Amino acid sequence: MGRISMPQGKGSQLHNRREYEKIGKPIPDNIDSSKTVENITLVDRDIRQIYEEIFGDALEQYNSKQKRADRRIHNYYEHIAKSKNGEKLFYEDVLQWGKKEDFKNPQTRERAKEALVRYVRTFEQRNPNLRLIGAYIHMDEASPHLHLDYVPVAHGYSRGLSTRNSLDKAMKEMGFVPEKESRKNNATKLWKESERAVFGQICRDIGLEVEQERKSDRKNLTVDEYKEARDEMLGDIEQEYKFFKLKAEDERKSLSDAQKAVKFEKKALDDIKVQSDKIIAEFDVLTGHKEEYEKSVAIITDLENQEKELENVKPVLFNKQKMLVSKDLFERMKELIKSLRKAIKRIVAFNIELMKENDDLIDELKGFKSKEKYGKYLTRDEIDLNRYEKYQMQNQIEELEEENKNFSKYLELNGLDSDEIEWIKNPKMAKMALLEEEEEEFF
Repeated sequence: MGRISMPQGKGSQLHNRREYEKIGKPIPDNIDSSKTVENITLVDRDIRQIYEEIFGDALEQYNSKQKRADRRIHNYYEHIAKSKNGEKLFYEDVLQWGKKEDFKNPQTRERAKEALVRYVRTFEQRNPNLRLIGAYIHMDEASPHLHLDYVPVAHGYSRGLSTRNSLDKAMKEMGFVPEKESRKNNATKLWKESERAVFGQICRDIGLEVEQERKSDRKNLTVDEYKEARDEMLGDIEQEYKFFKLKAEDERKSLSDAQKAVKFEKKALDDIKVQSDKIIAEFDVLTGHKEEYEKSVAIITDLENQEKELENVKPVLFNKQKMLVSKDLFERMKELIKSLRKAIKRIVAFNIELMKENDDLIDELKGFKSKEKYGKYLTRDEIDLNRYEKYQMQNQIEELEEENKNFSKYLELNGLDSDEIEWIKNPKMAKMALLEEEEEEFF
């Protein structure tokens, strides 16, 4: 009479496919290589291709909704492989009837193998949320057993991918929902109990006696039975630990997302507050300067009115020859006249130089006239040249005399006294007056 066991396996494809020699690793001692040919591989699928078939559409829909490139998932297989949330690419259970003492009879071994084959054939029909990627019956070890590898598939997520790798939710989708969920009472545990019962019935149908399941009581078990019970119990505990770890990671992720959202909203609120404070400060500044602004407007208006009044009284302040001025303006005019007189002295000196040049030109003109008397001794070209130079000199004298007259009128109009005007008319007298003033300043 054999007992049904279904502990969790390590999920080693190297072990399941017996590929030790291909990579140069030694075959473990518990494997009888002479019986390896009796092994049966019922399912052996490429896991990457299975991931594309299962999650490809959901991944494409998820990525199409992401505006940010860093939130897109390019490869769901790699995403799960790198996950730090305790997720596994696939899960493995090891199914077995009996223990090594029960397989001394070769017929029993064959019946056990047949029972395992029948179990695999109906597995995916019973478990639509578990996609098989491997089913390997090993006949080259002490007891025939089945390594069952599968990818859990869960649906109906509102956030992230709508279809995901989730063992607990896959079990619950198939109806394994405990009334009071706990570490010892969860969906995976209920599913395993159901699968052991299914396999037990298959074993009975082909003539294998099956022990009723019993609690792991160390006093009533042999050493091998205790090891099997221990491994099964540890597997269940590990499954429960992973389940609650995944659940805690989901909660932590949700909390992290909520904290990021709160942080983002807080930053936005702080930005709004800064802008609000800036606007309030600017409003306060404008309010504080309102009175000064109104005063400035009043002053400008007053100045404009005064300017209009000045324009109105301007004709009254002037007559034909005189202008009424204020005391300050009178003093400025005195200073201006003083400066003008100094300028006149410089102009007189310049005029003296001009008169000297004029005298020289007259002398030259006389010389030309003398030459005309002796024109009969000059050539025709020399006579024409002398006449042209005489004409140029006469024009220069006339221009100087005209400028002298205009300058005298200008001085009279600018209020010069009779002595100063006389200086202009008689430069020799002006020269003497200037020399006298220089002697007075010297002494």
